[in-house]
Amino acid sequence: MNVWAISDLHLSLARPERRERYAERWRDHVARIETNWRQTVRADDLVLLPGDVSMARNHRDLQPDLKWLDQLPGTKVLAPGNHDLWWNDVEKIRPMLRRSLRAVDGDAVAFGGVVVAGARAASLPREEPTAAESTEIDRAFATAQAAIEAATKLRTDARQPLYVLWHYPPFDPFGRPGPWIELFEEHGVSGCVYGHLHTQDQWSRAVQGLRGKVRYHCVAADAVGFRPLRVSV
Repeated sequence: MNVWAISDLHLSLARPERRERYAERWRDHVARIETNWRQTVRADDLVLLPGDVSMARNHRDLQPDLKWLDQLPGTKVLAPGNHDLWWNDVEKIRPMLRRSLRAVDGDAVAFGGVVVAGARAASLPREEPTAAESTEIDRAFATAQAAIEAATKLRTDARQPLYVLWHYPPFDPFGRPGPWIELFEEHGVSGCVYGHLHTQDQWSRAVQGLRGKVRYHCVAADAVGFRPLRVSV
């Protein structure tokens, strides 16, 4: 089984939007993702989706996007991003997910010998955080703690791969670690996949590869050429 990851699909099949107005590379991005996905991912593979899955604002408009995802090869694990306005409580979301879809938010799932944790992340500011930003960071850290604790209970031994889905970059724009990095290190996280970044300047400064004991991957759809990135460890 291979493990793949891609973030920021920004699906909007119920109410199509022209994302090429943001950048030409987004033209026909859904069709390109599907073509690339089918060329790489097998039915027994695992695909990690760390946020901004759908631009739907309610569960009704979300349904075509979930159907599209379900028809693609592999089992998919979703975590929320800042644009996933349809995502309320993970326990309310799970019952409506299609056969090949899983969801994590402050908890974890196990599949094919791999454990996947996920949490509603927080953005790290360039400067000293405001009171509101500090509250969001504290909340994200608490959710990360809950997710890692759930993952630890599912792990059969310390060598079993553990991935964390974390929508925002886990380091700030200067490469300084967020408070959750120490948590990842202490609990033997194998890899952390994230997205949210959509410009060449952001990608060039993003923390990638092995840092400490954890391997980090920026998998925003446009950063990886609208093709799932293999992140197996």
